[in-house]
Amino acid sequence: MTSSASRISWPFLALLATCIPVVTFAQAVSGKPGTPSYDPELADQFPHPRLDDTVPADPAMRTLWARNLAFDATIYGQPAVLIYRQAYDQAIAPGGTGFVGFNRFAHGRSPAGPGYAPFKTPNADTLYSNAYLDLRGGPVLFNVPATAARYYTANFLDYFGNATNISARTHGMNGGRYLIATTDWRGEVPKDRTLFRVASPAMWILLRVLVSDASDAKVANALQDRFVLTPTGTPSPRTWPDGHDRSAIGFFRILDFVLREAGQPVKEEALVYRYKGIGIAGPRSFDEIIQDEASRVGIERGHAEALALIDSSIVQNGRRVGTWSEPLDVGRPGYNYLYRAAVNTLGTGGNVTDENYPFTTFVDADGGRLTGADGPYELRLASPPPARYFWSVTVYDAKTRELFPNAAGKYLVNDRTRGLVRGPSGSVTVRFETGAMAGHIDANTIPVPDGPFYVAIRAQGPLPDLLERRWVPPPVRNTAAR
Repeated sequence: MTSSASRISWPFLALLATCIPVVTFAQAVSGKPGTPSYDPELADQFPHPRLDDTVPADPAMRTLWARNLAFDATIYGQPAVLIYRQAYDQAIAPGGTGFVGFNRFAHGRSPAGPGYAPFKTPNADTLYSNAYLDLRGGPVLFNVPATAARYYTANFLDYFGNATNISARTHGMNGGRYLIATTDWRGEVPKDRTLFRVASPAMWILLRVLVSDASDAKVANALQDRFVLTPTGTPSPRTWPDGHDRSAIGFFRILDFVLREAGQPVKEEALVYRYKGIGIAGPRSFDEIIQDEASRVGIERGHAEALALIDSSIVQNGRRVGTWSEPLDVGRPGYNYLYRAAVNTLGTGGNVTDENYPFTTFVDADGGRLTGADGPYELRLASPPPARYFWSVTVYDAKTRELFPNAAGKYLVNDRTRGLVRGPSGSVTVRFETGAMAGHIDANTIPVPDGPFYVAIRAQGPLPDLLERRWVPPPVRNTAAR
């Protein structure tokens, strides 16, 4: 059977394309829509609807309708659910691994390694501290110590991955005393505090403190302890959904909860309004909606299809620069919801590129998938990434999106790698080899898995050559044929 969509002629589509307004570069960067918008409520005698939207009476059509809404809601809500699941053991469920509660840091005392649990694609250049804020009871006091010229960033993220920073870049290294409050808080700011407003009452702070190596960890640990959060009030208790439930039903219970408790950006109200039909932040509860088999089947199908789409889109995590992806909008995705879902699935906690300028690649110079079985490979940097604070090249197992466990315990090459060999003009060649290929792992070599892997370049505190795109990375080259 041929659908009506397949009967639309190509000449018609070409004609339609000529009628679509062109989105300018400025509009695309700002996140503003490319077509004119208006507020109908400003018109005289604007009538508001009195009924909820139509729910299809036919079970087959209701399944299709719920499937489409669930598909869209999964792409929209993926970051919120991923971050909630991260927060669950640390801040929500007493007795969970690493539980400390809300408004308190859980400090990682050594750089991330294989199996790092809090999130995917971590760096191994810094110590991580995680805190989940609940500002419903009022602001939180945040003391930042003087860091003796050591790089740090307190990366504030709402549950949709939108990032702001109190960092060496934005606030310097001399320390400060801050009052963290939501945008609608109207209390009095103490004289000894600087007001720092955040978007939502539910926030994640991902604190990074630079560490050189194991011998430097004690100094960095002492500094971590001087970053202190102090609540000014106590939020009222409520019932939390199960963060360990990985089913479609568990996903939407979490998304429903996050939207009801923390809300969404104001310009997304109409988008989220549509999800009320399947019980997401609507007058009928989600658990009531899924009692209807047709709706439940559609929800589960749409969720599974959306996750498959997200997984297939992970490698498209930014603008293409040769064989690399340049995730310019990490930390500020705007209305690019599939990009946002994919980049947070690859790794939550992304920072804005003004703070950390990243590149990732899954392929070599010829477009072949990076895999240890086909290596070895090398990356020849005529000059290292231009960074004010540090740069690094890190390898991740593509199956787990984690640092690859290896006997040498080595996951990266960076500007502080001991014994790093540089060329006469300051060039650096980084090699990627499996254990079977390498007699020993030298300073310029990173062990890789036998299977697929990907490479990330980070430049913390990018300099103008990066920000203005005068520096771009060369491709990773397969050297097996030599």
